[in-house]
Formats: sequence, C-alpha cells, structure tokens
Amino acid sequence: MAATRLLSADEFAACFSAPMRNVTATAEAVVDVWPYVDAIALPLGRATEILDVTSVYRDAVGRFDQVLIGTDVGDLFLAVVVNRADHTIHGHHLLDLAERYGVRRT
Repeated sequence: MAATRLLSADEFAACFSAPMRNVTATAEAVVDVWPYVDAIALPLGRATEILDVTSVYRDAVGRFDQVLIGTDVGDLFLAVVVNRADHTIHGHHLLDLAERYGVRRT
C-alpha cells in the first residue's frame, strides 16, 4: 500500500464540485479503501477508533468519491477521497462536521 496522504482543508475542498450527490445506496467501489485506512496512524485528531463507512458522496462531474467513515467521536469522520478515473486514493481528510458546519450527529 502506498503511503497515506493527509489532505489540507484547501486540498480537500478542491475535490468538491457542487452539487455533491449522496450515492451510498448505488456506489460501487473502484478501489478497496480498507488497506489505506488501516495504514493511517491513530489517534487521528480526537478520534482513537475508526468505524464503518457511513456514506459515500460523489462530486457533480463524477471525478471524486468521498467515502465517509465514522469514528468514535460522533461528529468526526475520516473522509477518504477516491479518484474514480484513476482508481486510486487521492488522500484523506479529517472532517469535523461540528467545526465546519455547526452540525452535530445524534
């Protein structure tokens, strides 16, 4: 497995093309994210445990999938960005919904 790559907020934002679509129910994996996820050192911010995939979002042009994986902190997700054309993992970002959007998961 290649080295992991932590994306800055700007690098992560560059993977967005509005509107982002929730494709959780229909998405087919173009790459297995788990070997990559297993290579990420913990703790990751406030998270000490990585859980399961909660959702998958695709940008408007179909270039990137953002695979959101839950953590032991309710509003904190590991977002793994998959380049769909290259079938590669572009990197990962720690997405704190409370900090970024004022959203708390219940």
